Amino acid sequence: MTREILVSVSPEQVIGLAKNYFTDASSGYSGSLVEEGEGYARFETFRGHLAVLATPDGDRTLVRCSTLRYHPSLGKFLLQLESKSHHPA
Repeated sequence: MTREILVSVSPEQVIGLAKNYFTDASSGYSGSLVEEGEGYARFETFRGHLAVLATPDGDRTLVRCSTLRYHPSLGKFLLQLESKSHHPA
């Protein structure tokens, strides 16, 4: 399952937010960061692997999240990104 969105936050911010969100027990589906590099992070959760890729796309950032199976917290994370994109901190 792959989902993509365009946001107004930087790729570095996206990956930082993903690391906080997907390793925080309050997300409901927290896991462990197992790999990261420039513009991506991969997590292991009880539902399996989850990857987040963030790349520049003009003046915005393309965010691609992928998993092998449905992961409920993906939608919540993407909504959080969209919210931050419309209301930068």
